[in-house]
Amino acid sequence: MITGREDLLNVALEAAKKAASFISAESHKVRQVDFKGKTNLVTQADRGSEEIILAIIRSNYPDHNIITEESAGQTTDSPFTWIVDPLDGTTNFVHSYPFYAVSIAVHKDGVPQAGVIVDVYHRHTYTATVRGGARRNGEPIHVTDKRKLHDSLLATGFQYKHDDVWERNFDYYKTFTDITQGVRRAGAAALDLVHVACGWLDGFWEFGLNSWDAAAGVLIVEEAGGKVSKTDGSQFSIHTPDILATNGKIHGEMLTIFE
Repeated sequence: MITGREDLLNVALEAAKKAASFISAESHKVRQVDFKGKTNLVTQADRGSEEIILAIIRSNYPDHNIITEESAGQTTDSPFTWIVDPLDGTTNFVHSYPFYAVSIAVHKDGVPQAGVIVDVYHRHTYTATVRGGARRNGEPIHVTDKRKLHDSLLATGFQYKHDDVWERNFDYYKTFTDITQGVRRAGAAALDLVHVACGWLDGFWEFGLNSWDAAAGVLIVEEAGGKVSKTDGSQFSIHTPDILATNGKIHGEMLTIFE
């Protein structure tokens, strides 16, 4: 199978759209909910979505690595790795709050190649390939040009574990609420990231993320002209838990708050 960026993107698109259709159908059924933690939920929609995605990836690229949220994935010697979140925003899905998504990214030797995020409820599809730009429903998207925090709208998220990091983020939440036009907390990092990419938000930060939460969204933000780093300003990695994603112009001002 050819592994050009557009070919990888097309497989990711097929998998994400089929998984999103499955989740949409599941949303009309009684939800069977299990617990991975006190407030960390998993449903038959998570598991079924993952099965669909993995089957499509493996049928096209049986030798590729796979990192995914709900199962062990697959480890091989291939330079390609797929990073899959079959349902980002499970708690929202369980409560019929319309903010949940499918997220799929593929890296080669650790470098992003393609990413897809499907907003299941609103049926928006966000895509990007490295150096190929970012799109929503096929149309190019770009971050905002806001230059000052006091003109900005931000978003954040809070991890399931209520520890010192959780408490510290509430302090940041209060600080940014005081100096911006608002901070939103909707509960699905993948969608927060693409909302930065398409100019609905000016910035997003979070602590405690997993690789599958951010892999596709980071590429989409960067290809839409935005900037992504850790909250200390160092280079972002999908294997580190904190992220700051902005339009680029307010990035430095936000970093001063995290110092």
